[in-house]
Amino acid sequence: MSPWLEIAVAVALAVGLVGLVVPALPGLALMWVAVGVWALLDGGGGWRWATFGVVTILAILGVVAALTLSGRKATGAGAPWWALALAAVGAIVGFVMIPLVGIVVGGLAGLWLGELIRLRDPRTAWDTTWAALQGYGLGTVVQMVAGVAIVLVWGVGVVLS
Repeated sequence: MSPWLEIAVAVALAVGLVGLVVPALPGLALMWVAVGVWALLDGGGGWRWATFGVVTILAILGVVAALTLSGRKATGAGAPWWALALAAVGAIVGFVMIPLVGIVVGGLAGLWLGELIRLRDPRTAWDTTWAALQGYGLGTVVQMVAGVAIVLVWGVGVVLS
């Protein structure tokens, strides 16, 4: 067991937790890869692979929940699929144009624009956008819970292996 590898994984997990809040940094994906590298490079073994398996499940659940929550909140507020597609385009443009927060700002701007085109009322368009923002916030909380659970599971895996 290499203490340097464990330190590197711990740092990657901390960066991953920050990445759950700061969209420019990788979040659960980085955490998943870090634990996978730890399991592979530190000799494998039953506890390491079991730890990686649980981390894989947590990461998948966190990503799926985060992706579906904002979309469901927006569609629940009446947004059609093409407005969500415009939000995705806006998120990509925002990511390129505005460091750190552009993906969120661009996505919300794209959704609001799509809803403005559809509804022709800025206030009603904002209501749908606000619902999507609430879903995004809830998705971020779910990802943070998954991220903290990943850190805890990895810690148990380190102790047991």
